[in-house]
Amino acid sequence: MKGKSGGQEKMELNEKTGKILLFTVLALRSTSLLFSTLGLAAMGPFTLLGYRFLLAFAVLVIIFWKRLKSIDRSVLIHGTVMGILFFLTMTCETFGLKMTNSSTTAFLENTAVVLVPIADGLLVRRFPGKSVIISSLFALAGVGFITLKGGHLEFSTGVMLDLLAAVFYTSVVITTDRYSKTDDAPMLGVIQIGVIGILSMVFAFVTEDPIRSFSTNVWIMVACLALICTCLGFTLQPVAQKHVSATIAGLYCACYPLITAILGAIFLGERIGWNGVIGGAMIIGAMIAASLPGKPMKKEC
Repeated sequence: MKGKSGGQEKMELNEKTGKILLFTVLALRSTSLLFSTLGLAAMGPFTLLGYRFLLAFAVLVIIFWKRLKSIDRSVLIHGTVMGILFFLTMTCETFGLKMTNSSTTAFLENTAVVLVPIADGLLVRRFPGKSVIISSLFALAGVGFITLKGGHLEFSTGVMLDLLAAVFYTSVVITTDRYSKTDDAPMLGVIQIGVIGILSMVFAFVTEDPIRSFSTNVWIMVACLALICTCLGFTLQPVAQKHVSATIAGLYCACYPLITAILGAIFLGERIGWNGVIGGAMIIGAMIAASLPGKPMKKEC
């Protein structure tokens, strides 16, 4: 009985660590908007993504060379699948952002908050718990308060791309959840980064001009994106999800626009306003509510 209690405590500590790490990952990734804004003024989107992810991949190969030499076929295949799905997510997000405003893109892409528990529930043939459902809806409403700011949605090609980004990100969260439980999580992240970089650079050569000269400031932005947002942010997400359910990981993606709004207020002088305060409180409250104990509603098949 004592051993069981110790094991349960260890599991809870792992889950708590996973949530902290996942929040940290999203915080690191949210800084990419600050750097990307400057980088996109000089580079095409695929060129920026290509250099960013290939540079990060090169750094990670040096760090993890010994482990990479011994990775098995499963890690290689699963990391490639994750990389393709994330590349599709970022491509839809980038082109959706060109056709719609940033608030619409942020809101629609973060519908993954609701899509993840639904999709995960369908896969395991089990409804998520009431607290998760309510928390997801509250988090989505919070994202709306932060991003929409009185705006309205009209169906268009841009909106469709934003929704596709949400669908692809939902698949990223779920596949990462499944693969990180059985495979070498850090190596999944490394392979994923390499795949995103290769695909981005291929499309850059087809649609842009990636080999022209760029200023030193642009390369500094690329280096910041590669080292801070990518090496740490993308590599650590599979590690974090190893101890966190797909549903909770999907809910935490609501932190992305919240952290972005805070960073924008600090570094860009953007005004959050009461809508942002209310939205932030709703997101934080949703995360706390989802962490409360509760039994999932099972569906008989």
